[in-house]
Amino acid sequence: MTDIASQYQIGESLPPRSPTYIWRQGDRQLYESLRSGVFCLVLAPPHTGKSSLCLQGMRRLRQDGIACANIDLSKIVKPELTESQFYARIAYTLANRFNLLEDMGGLKSWWKQKQSLYPLSRLAKFIDEVLLPCEFLAEQNIVIFLDKIDSALKLPFSVSNFFRFIRACYERRDSRPAYKRLTFALLGVASPADLLGENNNPTPFAFARIIELNNFELQEAEILGNGLKAKSANYKQLLEAVLSWTGGQPFLTQKLCKLVAEAPDCPMLGEEVSWTENLVQELVIENWENQDEPQHLQIIRDRLLSKGKQTIELLKLYRQILTVPESSGNEAIADIPDLADLADCTREEIELQLSGLVVKQSGKLTVANRIYEAVFNSKWVENNLQIPETQEQSSDSKFTKALAELERQLLVSQLANVAKGKGSERVLYEVVREIALLLGDLLAGDRVTIFLLNPEKNELWSLVAEHEGDEFLDIQVRLGEGIAGQAAESKQAIHIANNLYEDPRSTLVKKSDRKYSYQTYNVLAFPILNEDREVVAIVQLLNKIARPDNPQKMLSERIDRRGFSAEDQMRLTKFAPPICRIMESCQSSYKATKKLRATAALAEATRSLDKSSLDTKEILQRVMDAAKKLMNADRSTLWLVDRDRGDLWTELPGIGELRCEIGTGFAGKVAQSLEPMIIPFDLYEDSNADYAKNTDLKTRYRTCSLLCMPVLNPDGELLGVTQLLNKRKSGDYPEYNFTDWPEPPEQFQASFDESDRQSMQVFNERAGVVLQYARTHEDLERIAKIKPKESVHNTLSMMSNALGAESDEPLYQTLYNMLDFTTKSIRGLLGAEQATIFLFSAEENEFWTLRMEEFGRGIVEVRVPAERGIAREIATSKPREWLYNVRSLTPAKTGAPLRKKSIFPLMGRLGNLVAVLEFFEDSAFSQSSAADREKQLEKRAESMLPILEGFQSFHREIRTIQGKRAIEALWSAILSTSQEGENSPAIVRLVMEAAKTLTNADRSSLWLFDRDRGDLWTNIPGVGELRCPIGTGFAGTVAFSRQEMAIPFDLYDSSNADYAKKVDWKTGYRSCSLLCMPLFSFDGELLGVTQLLNKRKPGEFPDYNMDDWPRVPDHFKVSFNQRDRRYMEIFNNQVGVILEKARQAGMDNWQW
Repeated sequence: MTDIASQYQIGESLPPRSPTYIWRQGDRQLYESLRSGVFCLVLAPPHTGKSSLCLQGMRRLRQDGIACANIDLSKIVKPELTESQFYARIAYTLANRFNLLEDMGGLKSWWKQKQSLYPLSRLAKFIDEVLLPCEFLAEQNIVIFLDKIDSALKLPFSVSNFFRFIRACYERRDSRPAYKRLTFALLGVASPADLLGENNNPTPFAFARIIELNNFELQEAEILGNGLKAKSANYKQLLEAVLSWTGGQPFLTQKLCKLVAEAPDCPMLGEEVSWTENLVQELVIENWENQDEPQHLQIIRDRLLSKGKQTIELLKLYRQILTVPESSGNEAIADIPDLADLADCTREEIELQLSGLVVKQSGKLTVANRIYEAVFNSKWVENNLQIPETQEQSSDSKFTKALAELERQLLVSQLANVAKGKGSERVLYEVVREIALLLGDLLAGDRVTIFLLNPEKNELWSLVAEHEGDEFLDIQVRLGEGIAGQAAESKQAIHIANNLYEDPRSTLVKKSDRKYSYQTYNVLAFPILNEDREVVAIVQLLNKIARPDNPQKMLSERIDRRGFSAEDQMRLTKFAPPICRIMESCQSSYKATKKLRATAALAEATRSLDKSSLDTKEILQRVMDAAKKLMNADRSTLWLVDRDRGDLWTELPGIGELRCEIGTGFAGKVAQSLEPMIIPFDLYEDSNADYAKNTDLKTRYRTCSLLCMPVLNPDGELLGVTQLLNKRKSGDYPEYNFTDWPEPPEQFQASFDESDRQSMQVFNERAGVVLQYARTHEDLERIAKIKPKESVHNTLSMMSNALGAESDEPLYQTLYNMLDFTTKSIRGLLGAEQATIFLFSAEENEFWTLRMEEFGRGIVEVRVPAERGIAREIATSKPREWLYNVRSLTPAKTGAPLRKKSIFPLMGRLGNLVAVLEFFEDSAFSQSSAADREKQLEKRAESMLPILEGFQSFHREIRTIQGKRAIEALWSAILSTSQEGENSPAIVRLVMEAAKTLTNADRSSLWLFDRDRGDLWTNIPGVGELRCPIGTGFAGTVAFSRQEMAIPFDLYDSSNADYAKKVDWKTGYRSCSLLCMPLFSFDGELLGVTQLLNKRKPGEFPDYNMDDWPRVPDHFKVSFNQRDRRYMEIFNNQVGVILEKARQAGMDNWQW
């Protein structure tokens, strides 16, 4: 009997040729996947045969000629292990398993040679430089089994980077073919999120195959019946009875078979079921904690009860599963995914399945077997649910994680708002409110308010929701006022435990209580300080609630009369740093939100103009109304410069025209200094308030605060002064009553601040452009025969809409329409057959214009460098007279006749070159004398200049938007990898993909500098690794010269195209144009070269067909431009930073 029972093994791996090893579907899946080079995860409960599976898999793979090594991490991991020792032991085990120690002279000396690298980087070097290049393994695929991976989670340091490195080995297959020979199999009792620390990434091992280890089916387990034949002729019924209790769980099945085989008696024929039940009750279930040898049930128990706060949730979920009848269709637990669909599981569902206590059957979770159901029954669950957790530890841990999540959400929201050009206080309010609620729960405060410090105003403020939507009250408390204000001023906590209303500091609290019918019994105001011990915020908690709390009682009966404790303040001190970070982010985000709203307000002001009544006054009125609303001012005024009289003027409703001398009053002083001015409440106390008082005397309006700023054109010339009067407090207040003058009403007792100035600055810059167009539309009427009112309106509307566009086409379409209209007007004025306006860009030292392609296929920007020919002559000499019979600024098309042209330069008031007008010298044009043409243009030059300067301004605005768009694309690329942690390869790939998309290139490549070999290398999908010597080909030439290179279409015409042609011949791809730029480290060291291939024409085109090589598709017949170059400069800076940081962290070539 004993010999028969010995074939059943419990609690240890079965040898490869064990007669009782049961082959399951998981065995076949693992073997076939690893043989095909697929990374595998075997994540299964304890005692389900993972280690035995590993041994069987290695045996079969070795028979196929695959080199295998198994690392049992439980034998490596020790509590006192350092990071270097851990990775060294893994490297040693691999070197020993693959017989590499002798060839490498032992691991110890090799490991020491690499001590300048991080420990994980040393392991990466070992695989990259020792294991994969090994000669006797060069023709073999390699499989590394990592067993009991959950043991690594017990180390005193994080091993998430170790498992990210394994993921990186897979990702490197695209760039290094040798890594296609390397495959990993990970086995253990852990979830991918546990291994990588990426709780927000549902599929961190999406590239790997998850192998399920199902419990034994009767047909699979028939081999176990051989050991039961001696107990009963009905041994099959006996085996069925065993499986009915174990559910096919491997450990329990082997154990129960062994108990049956070793039992002193035998079942009567036909009584196998009842006999087995009695055996299970006596030897397994009753007094199970003492009979659980080897331990199995205790492992499940300990796993469930050692999860801290998660234990309660696990037990509640298990209780629900336990109490729902199998036939019930309870939706709460129905359609639960299994471990192969981890992305759709909750943490509790994953943990219960990993414990082995439950399995998925017919789409829902159910208890795995009758033994578990009997041991971990309802009584056991209820008893353990009553075990109190450490309340303070649990609450603190929950609060810490909640703060971290809020900080992440705020960052993502800030980046998203900037990228979309939108802003809302809603996110800030939600974040601050959530922290207040969490603090209330943590410290048992009935009400919590968080005040942020406004250092410019020397006051505290807090957002309070006024209505549904995004409307908020901005509650303000001066420093030194009330309890919160005094806590901020003293930088000390203030705690009033009882008799609050008798304290003289409680004035504001009593006022608020009366307003909201509330009673405050005690209060704690706690300052949040930054590292410089400057106040960032004040946390104010009202009414400490006694615990346990009974919400059904009246508030007065729930109050803890001792107030907030010293422990409460200690916990606030503990959490002050993360709260401080979030509050500082809220402050900066609040300011950015106000600035973003300026653009939206201006766009709305110009978008709603009435076509039928467009005039300068209406445009300006709408612009200033938008500014007033944006800054919550009571009034807004725009003072315009009168160039003839040399003063400022404006119109006030009911008063008429007012004038102000330059240098007089607040507006006059701003016009004189060209500097913004903020006068806080009360303005009448300012020494320069006399002019304002005199104006108020005429208007019977009380000026209490002021924000005054200059409006300038693109050349810095003063156009006017914007003036916002009387910052209003948040809330509903009546309109100003003129009979109250000169008393200041309560709603005006507030001040503008630096944030308002920054918002108004953005507004003023955009308003200046609109103002310039508005002021000159009458000039357009004098230039052209066509009435331009409709055109100017369309221009303003298009410009307003275009500035928010998500692509370049609307921007250039708007500018082209304006430029084309002006060109036609001038051409009609002079009777010229053809005319072109070239604008001059001093920043780029080039002339530019816009042209429509043939058949209206799109707008192209024509650029003429001012470095040679007639362009250089004009840019350097800046002539103020006509140039006759000269070559055109742009070369004629091939085969076209050469035609001489006349050029008229337009100079700005400061002698700067603004533009040149180019005309054909044809017969029609020559009928008018040169003197007449000069007079006509010179007469209108002053009117034309503001228009052309407006074109320059709008063009610069487009450049700015393009730069922002490039940065936004970078943010988007980086954010999309945030779930993967510090995954530099993924970031680089996405950054290069974003660069390709933004520049409309067909392909992008990153050539990396190999410091060991002294050349460049990259990887091309489907081709593999390519190398390029320094100085060879375009990328090599850029690396050698350290200068960017742009090769226009057709690249094959270039004298240096030989290497590109060879690569194309190898890849079957046709290179037509190229933009190539070097990458540098912080110290100017070459890191690599970025390369964009084949600028594409706008539109939808099919992917390149390699069967067409070397023919050129029509949409490749275009070249990269200066805009693409500027984009790539931004992208290159980011890629350089990523590469340099990775290199400094010791992550060498293996990561790329």
